[in-house]
Amino acid sequence: MRASLPARIPRGMRSSRDELLGLRRYGNAMRRILALDDDLHEARTSLAARSQGMEYTESRPYSPGDDVRRIDWRVTARTGRAHTKLFRLEHCNDVYCLVDQRARMRFGTRAAFKSVAAAEIAALAGWAAAAGSDRFGALIAAARQISIRTGAAQPAAMSLCAALAAADTVGETIEPPIDGLAARAVEEAASGTRFVVISDFADGEAALERAAKLLRGRGTLTLVWVFDPIEERLPLPGRYPLTDGREDVVLDTALPAVRDAHARDFAERRKRLQRCAALPGTRCHAVRTGAEVFAALGRAFDSGLER
Repeated sequence: MRASLPARIPRGMRSSRDELLGLRRYGNAMRRILALDDDLHEARTSLAARSQGMEYTESRPYSPGDDVRRIDWRVTARTGRAHTKLFRLEHCNDVYCLVDQRARMRFGTRAAFKSVAAAEIAALAGWAAAAGSDRFGALIAAARQISIRTGAAQPAAMSLCAALAAADTVGETIEPPIDGLAARAVEEAASGTRFVVISDFADGEAALERAAKLLRGRGTLTLVWVFDPIEERLPLPGRYPLTDGREDVVLDTALPAVRDAHARDFAERRKRLQRCAALPGTRCHAVRTGAEVFAALGRAFDSGLER
């Protein structure tokens, strides 16, 4: 019998290495939630259909019905008889996590910053890979990019936990867009990789579409959208003080134009993720800060989001 999962709510403004390491005990449960074994089969099937991730084994004499695109012209020229190349699907059991810790993720009005919730989900993805004896790698997008080289999942997940806890809180003012981060992830990942991207996906539509296309061309894709309730719906009209620890601002929610623009921005972001969720080999989850993370990840995308 599967043990019930706790009502875990990420908390705080900084990630704790010990907290992230302690999430290891939920690896098996997280593996089921992220459907990593289903995605592994889908990645291999998809790559085989596209003839990607294929390893050459040998050439044999051509038979009627063979794909002419796989004719081995060198062997054909040498022997004077048409030959066909044979391939087998490369074995890949890699999981690769791209976790957004850029400046706009360091915000929250409920229990934790978005960056802290994203860090916990990334650590859980690493422990899920370890539970299945997979290989694991990661890219942390913070003030500087931190790459965890793909390898045995347990030590890689431990390295990720330490790196997330130590991620810079200040640094470069020009941060890479999501498609630039995806391009780097693709460079570091093998064909058939199961990608997990955790972000608030505040980048523009074109950048998200390019990122999804790059990653889907290499394997399967799980998108985890982390957002704060105030991004979903502004509080009652009024003036609300906000701070990032260095500067103080006042959010005025009384103006109808402000409220309308805010609602449109969130609705457009949701639609972008809905379109991604409809793509083959793509899954999406939505997690609010202040919400129970396992329950949120277990729900269908868009479930409970305000319209």
